[in-house]
Amino acid sequence: MDSELDMLIHAFNHLSDVINRYFDTELEHIVKTDITATTFNSNYRDQLLARYYNVTKDVSRFIQALEKLKFNRTVDGTLLSCPALLKMEGLTFNDVQNYITKQENEINQTLTLTKQILIEQGLIDEEESNGN
Repeated sequence: MDSELDMLIHAFNHLSDVINRYFDTELEHIVKTDITATTFNSNYRDQLLARYYNVTKDVSRFIQALEKLKFNRTVDGTLLSCPALLKMEGLTFNDVQNYITKQENEINQTLTLTKQILIEQGLIDEEESNGN
């Protein structure tokens, strides 16, 4: 369940390293909080929501740092914005899966646009945008 989130976190941490290397910034890495609940119950759901909330907030801080550096627009004028923080619509396992998919899509859209901007600015190349 975490592989997509892990990939997104890794990619944003890589981009943070790039920004830190070129500018006088100290962007911190996004850290995924652990889930200690062992069964699918309200405690598990609360911890999962907290995990995605924290990652989304950390991504938003990264985007705000890019705004300060004036790296918040593509060449064609598309504005980079923070990923929306969604609410879970139910308590079933399927509701949780749907929430995860939608929240990861929000984060991934932000990541894709961020990579495009950094490529256009010459800070990363196509190959490096994949986290290599």
